Amino acid sequence: MYDDYENYYEPSEVDCLLDEFKEKCKEHLLPNIKVEIDSLKQENNRLELKNDEYKKRENEITNKERDLKYKEDNLKKEVINEFYKTNIGDVLKQYVEDCEIWFADTENYQNRKCNLCNEERELIATFPNGKTTKTDCACAKILSRYVPSLSIITMIKFYKKDSRYTSDRKFYITSTYSPDTSSNHYNDDYAYQEFKIYHVVDEFNEGIIDLHTNKSYGEKLGFRRKEECQKYCDWLNKIKRK
Repeated sequence: MYDDYENYYEPSEVDCLLDEFKEKCKEHLLPNIKVEIDSLKQENNRLELKNDEYKKRENEITNKERDLKYKEDNLKKEVINEFYKTNIGDVLKQYVEDCEIWFADTENYQNRKCNLCNEERELIATFPNGKTTKTDCACAKILSRYVPSLSIITMIKFYKKDSRYTSDRKFYITSTYSPDTSSNHYNDDYAYQEFKIYHVVDEFNEGIIDLHTNKSYGEKLGFRRKEECQKYCDWLNKIKRK
């Protein structure tokens, strides 16, 4: 009975062929699989090293961004602290010092009365028929000349100006002047006129001529001293007579 059991499990010819086939497969496939596995391991190691490099670079960038943000916040604090430590008079020192400036104003006048006309500067002619005619004398002509006149800041304006150029300033401070109504040379034509002193100087020299030439309509030159403004007015009157 036992012998029959042993014979029953004895490998058949098909089993032998199958085992032989398995061995041949192992013989041919295992080396290729081993090479492929080794290649995958090497690629995996390379990717792990690359990933570590990326993580390291990412950490460096994050730290740098954090450092720049810290410096930016500190700079803002320093600027704000410096602003509040500064007196407003220091910020607007230029405008406070130049709140009263001399400029070239126009004054109307007449030449000295001649001996040919009456008190109204009229010439009167009487004809034989008794008729008379009147005409203004040449000395009655209204002339104008430049004279120093005091101007006072009436408004200081702080405004923001957007620009597409990064080099341009974004914030500006400008001042507007009006003639001093108490001045001896006050001109009624300026009663409601405001103008811009676009440049303030200490003395009249050759450079003032260039400034005068380059100023725009409605802009005036300002002088800190009346004597220097008088020199400027003399120059203007001289070129006006030419």
